[in-house]
Amino acid sequence: MAKKILIVEDDKMLCTIFQMFIQELGYEISGVARTGEDALKHIDIFPDVDCVLMDIQLDGDLDGISTARLIGQKRWVPVIFVSGTTAPEVVQSAAMSNVYGFITKPIYRQNLGVSIEYACAKCKLEMG
Repeated sequence: MAKKILIVEDDKMLCTIFQMFIQELGYEISGVARTGEDALKHIDIFPDVDCVLMDIQLDGDLDGISTARLIGQKRWVPVIFVSGTTAPEVVQSAAMSNVYGFITKPIYRQNLGVSIEYACAKCKLEMG
């Protein structure tokens, strides 16, 4: 069964690219959230999300880092951050227990696939 990926991205063009890559890689799109608040609602409604692809800069009251922290409090699902910046303070603030990857934009399909597989495998190992 294909892994189900939740995309959390507020840029429509990037979201379309992520959707295309995820489908080409053989994964299923669990949903698309444009805000952190929408991502949290999705996690509550769809407990079978296998991995979250999370933009750090989001519209709304919650950024991606805060959203990932709140998702981790609800349930254990691996998060892969996506960011246009590699500023040390951003990278350091993104380091938390349920984060299993950090990809910089632009995103390449092969790198995305490797990141998803790694995140899911590592999470499975840690969960036993």
